[in-house]
Order: sequence, then structure tokens, then C-alpha cells
Amino acid sequence: MAQKLWYLVAYDVRDAKRLRNVATHLQGYGERLQFSVFRCRLTERELERLRWELTKTMEKEDDLLIIGLCASCGARVSERHGDDKWKEKPTSFEIV
Repeated sequence: MAQKLWYLVAYDVRDAKRLRNVATHLQGYGERLQFSVFRCRLTERELERLRWELTKTMEKEDDLLIIGLCASCGARVSERHGDDKWKEKPTSFEIV
């Protein structure tokens, strides 16, 4: 089984329809943290698939930022409300 790592995915999409499409698409890969920020636990293959799928929706004027977090970085993430969701065993998201 391939190792899954945490990724922060942030985006800035300049068209309302594309913005909704990107947000909806990312919901299949992870959990929304803020309006345009998701956390996703992915294998390398899933990450590449996500990038490829988003290139089909996004345009050159749109921005995408994906930040990989090593296990020790994920353990040091702190949240304002102290939920420490990053330290729990992650929920498995099914990509169809």
C-alpha cells in the first residue's frame, strides 16, 4: 500500500463557475479548512491525478498552491480551537 501524506491545497480562481467546480472537486479529495484551503491525505499517484484533473478545470489566470507536509510537520500543526484533527488517524477519502 502506498504511503499517504498530508497536503495543504489552496487556490484562487477568478471565475465563479470554475471556483465552484474546483471546490466541489476538492471535496472528493479532502476536507475544507477555509474558503479556498483544503487538507488532503494523498498518495503520490493521487496527488498527480488531482493536479491533472484541476488543470482541466482551471485556467492560466487561476492560481493553485499545493504544500506537502511530512509526518513531523503534520504533527506540529496547531488549530485555533484545539481540535488536533491532524494528529488523529485520518479519514480515508474515496476517489471515484
